[in-house]
Amino acid sequence: MSQKSDYFFLNIKQVYPNFARPSALETEIWEEMLEPYTQGDILAGIKSYRKSEDTNFAPNPARFRSYLYSRAKKAEKPCLPLSPESYLMEEDIRAGRCRHLFPTYCKAVEYVLEVELKKLYSEAEFKAFSRGRKYRLAVENGLFADFDRVLDYVYAKGGH
Repeated sequence: MSQKSDYFFLNIKQVYPNFARPSALETEIWEEMLEPYTQGDILAGIKSYRKSEDTNFAPNPARFRSYLYSRAKKAEKPCLPLSPESYLMEEDIRAGRCRHLFPTYCKAVEYVLEVELKKLYSEAEFKAFSRGRKYRLAVENGLFADFDRVLDYVYAKGGH
């Protein structure tokens, strides 16, 4: 048995007293599943599982892996999409609030990048920014926070 699986079984036994050490094959499955994670990740996963599951049963390997994976995904720094227009439109579609066509989204993103962002920087600084840099700065400054208002404004100005 590996040190990680021993650590996991010891901690899971503290939280779930009825937990019985699994068979050799089951232990091997646990070891393979726990391999990429640190002991800190494992302990945090146990706590997260216990807080969110109201059953009094210890997790199985697949279920516990989903907790470890979701914690790792949350810790990753989110990357910006390559096409903000399509990303914003897809998010609105998922949320059920997409009221405009793709060209309006394109014009609204351009408005944020060329008009709203320009208000925050000097002319010389602004001219030196690439489109990707403008997009990152707009996100960092929260200029897409009220994007619905921008969409409506651009649409009203004839951006359809």
